[in-house]
Amino acid sequence: MKNFIITAMRFLCLGGLVFGGLAQAQEEDRLVGLIEPLKAEKPFTIGVTVVHLHDDFYKGIVYGITDEAKRAGVNVLQVSVAGAYGNVREQFAQLESIKNLKADIAVLAPAAYDGYDPIIKSLKSAGMKVASVGIPVNSPNVDFGVLQDDRSIGSALAKAVCNSGADKKTVATIPGPAGAEWVRLRYVGFTEAASKCNSMTVLDGSFGGELGLQAGLTRASDLLLRNRDINFIYTPEISLGMGAAQAVRQQNRKVSVVSSSMVRQAVPMIKDGRMLAVVSEPGIIMGRLIVQYAIREMENKPLPNLEAASEDGLGYPHFNVPPTLITPKNVDTHPFQIYEIPPKSWKVPALQ
Repeated sequence: MKNFIITAMRFLCLGGLVFGGLAQAQEEDRLVGLIEPLKAEKPFTIGVTVVHLHDDFYKGIVYGITDEAKRAGVNVLQVSVAGAYGNVREQFAQLESIKNLKADIAVLAPAAYDGYDPIIKSLKSAGMKVASVGIPVNSPNVDFGVLQDDRSIGSALAKAVCNSGADKKTVATIPGPAGAEWVRLRYVGFTEAASKCNSMTVLDGSFGGELGLQAGLTRASDLLLRNRDINFIYTPEISLGMGAAQAVRQQNRKVSVVSSSMVRQAVPMIKDGRMLAVVSEPGIIMGRLIVQYAIREMENKPLPNLEAASEDGLGYPHFNVPPTLITPKNVDTHPFQIYEIPPKSWKVPALQ
């Protein structure tokens, strides 16, 4: 497993010539070496429900699933959207709809971490398999998942600040909305890694509020006005991060933001220094991997490189896509079209 992770990190962190080749050879290298692509020996069906389609992360997941399914001979019966984090009842109804359609596999990006085990048990009792994608769900009855390690994302951002070269790093934090497990884990990862950096001081932030540019702008503006020592801001995702970067510009401060989920609008902010680093959240790759693991699951083939379920961790086998840090050094060579942003010609499938 260790050798595989090292190999995967090399694939995901290479820039320049290697990814220049990837950009021109997306057909062959769309999975960046993480798994060997298969085609289904016998067609089967999947249904998908995700939290929302407000950002490239979930759009990328849906694109990755639907495009890979076409390539691999898998039929996507339905794509549903809960609408927002916390819309659990809406997503329960969507999973029931997928069940009524007699899909072979339900693919779930959950609107909350807890509360899904009864509905997942219901799907399993109907003979279906269940996969989780993007963010984890608290159920040992999931067959497999393709995720990202949120604690590692926070840790990568803290290390970027620690290695920034500033003599003293005073970090204001905008932890994100309360109740979202991925938000909590990123904050834990960030603060744990920051505690190991002698030159970093992290100002505890309060969980709450919404995601979005305005939320990031408002909270960062207040933090910057109250503390002149701040020279870094942590946010768990890019809309808050870009709002914070806008606050930095408005107040003409020398402050850099770290965040996660790369979008093209963040590129100029990385180049001008308002953003020190952003972790790529490769939704497209996650969606493709879900289809590839689904084929193996349906055909009783080995599921390579999955971490086993554990009592003190996630309760089902899963693969965590290693984090890729986007900085001024590699922002111009990062292959958006492979990692996170669907083609402009792609249209979101009809939603339920």
